[in-house]
Amino acid sequence: MERCTVFAFLDADFITAIRHKLRELKRTARRQPHRSVLEVYSQERPTSHHALPPPHYFSEKVGVDCCVLYVPWAANFPLLDGFFFLNSNPMTLVGPRMTTANEHHTTTSTVRQFTECMAAYFYGWEELSQDMSWEIIYVQHADSTPLNDWQGCDVVNSDGVSEKENQKIAWFRKEKVRQYQLAISF
Repeated sequence: MERCTVFAFLDADFITAIRHKLRELKRTARRQPHRSVLEVYSQERPTSHHALPPPHYFSEKVGVDCCVLYVPWAANFPLLDGFFFLNSNPMTLVGPRMTTANEHHTTTSTVRQFTECMAAYFYGWEELSQDMSWEIIYVQHADSTPLNDWQGCDVVNSDGVSEKENQKIAWFRKEKVRQYQLAISF
């Protein structure tokens, strides 16, 4: 189901159908609402896909291509089930994540693994990612108990992540990543 749902993001009708159904998961009630880039830039969407092998099989870095759905081969790819970049201002990384649970927290080490994979795939990732907006779309079956709250990033001292780096990653996720919930039926 995960792969099929990720590939649905290539379909213009699917994007049109969901763009107004994305429900923002706010970190705090005081935070101003923020519409998803899929709603604001309604003509932008992925139009092709590219399969990504695990980083240790990837021989050459490539440039970031907007409107390409990147789908990792590895079932255990960290953080997201796929991702694409939209040419918004600033550029936005949109990452669908399928879940049936009513919460889907992550850890700083998982975020670090994801950024390490991105740095292995894309030229200039460190610099490019500094100015980029991020959106995670938690896709759930309509019959699942919906996510209602911000999905946190737990600071766990593992995988050689320093305390300072843990705090930096947790701050980044809290301040720079927008989260949305999407309920779909098949």
